Amino acid sequence: MADITREDVATLIQEEYSSTLLSTAEAQSAVLSGFENVPLGTKITNAPVLTTLPEAKWVSESATLEAGRKPTSKAIWGNKRFVVEEVAVIVPIHEDTLEDADDTMIDKITKLGGTAIGKKLDEAVIFGVDKPATWLSLDLLAAAVAAGNVFEVSPTPGQDDLAGSILQAAGAVADSGANPTTILSASGLRFRLANLRSADGQAIYQRTLGESGGVSDSIAGLDAAFVKNGAWDNTLASAIVADRSRVLIGVRQDVTVKFLDQATVDGINLAERDMVAFRFKARYAYVLGNTLNATGANSEPVGAVIPTAAP
Repeated sequence: MADITREDVATLIQEEYSSTLLSTAEAQSAVLSGFENVPLGTKITNAPVLTTLPEAKWVSESATLEAGRKPTSKAIWGNKRFVVEEVAVIVPIHEDTLEDADDTMIDKITKLGGTAIGKKLDEAVIFGVDKPATWLSLDLLAAAVAAGNVFEVSPTPGQDDLAGSILQAAGAVADSGANPTTILSASGLRFRLANLRSADGQAIYQRTLGESGGVSDSIAGLDAAFVKNGAWDNTLASAIVADRSRVLIGVRQDVTVKFLDQATVDGINLAERDMVAFRFKARYAYVLGNTLNATGANSEPVGAVIPTAAP
């Protein structure tokens, strides 16, 4: 019987757990689960977008007058650029720990790696934390601020309270020509809204059981994506409202899980310390589609609800 080599083990681990890493990152990242995912095959991908809209005019039946001529107009195209960047984490573990563990240990470590990757992606897209310089679109909060779509929660019940501010943020997105479909927040928001109702008696926060048995959350008619990986900063925002189709997350499918046993990690020689490590790597891109609306102006597909300022 042939021996199983290190290379064989590494290949088996990569084939077995890469899909686990990808699915965990998707499940644990609010931006991956809440917004449009765009499969990418190259480092840089250009997506054409309109920068000017053609205009039509009324035409008379005259064969000689200028008013009888069919008008010409221009549709000028520009580019939104997806630039794929890598996010990775290495998790060292002692060989004795791995040998004493059951078969679920690697699965659990892989899911922790996927959660870490999802958190880093959420931080960059939502708040701009360590956002790659090649991602030229503003992060979601910065985009809302730049558009003037920021609404501070009032402690006084009324149109400026928490529920009212969410509705105002959604209205601002709709007024710009975008379609408010999704709300991002920390999971604690659902409990703050649990007992609130609209003027017609409908609950602001609702949970629905789907046909497949899954549960979906909605807030004021918006699909809710709760950030559960620690990326949300309650001091910066209480909620972000956005047009799902305009927040684009580019995804490369070459997600990898690699087994390391001969490397040096952060000054630790794994072989000398009887340790191994798992390297988790994924690649993503981000573009905010603040493209033209029907009036020819740029739509601003993001609104933000910020907490009450300290007195």
